Amino acid sequence: MDDLHQVNTIIASTICAFFKGHPDAQIGAEEAKLLAKQIAQALDEAGLQITAASPANAAQ
Repeated sequence: MDDLHQVNTIIASTICAFFKGHPDAQIGAEEAKLLAKQIAQALDEAGLQITAASPANAAQ
């Protein structure tokens, strides 16, 4: 993973945005950060890598 902090931040922000529309199931920012770290770790342990798309691949 190129920048683990950035990956965790993106995942945590997405988790928070998802739960924002679900008033019966809320999640706090700190919980989302912990969940994001666990997701990133699970992906890493599975042998997957998150990298920035190159400009050529982003256009496809």
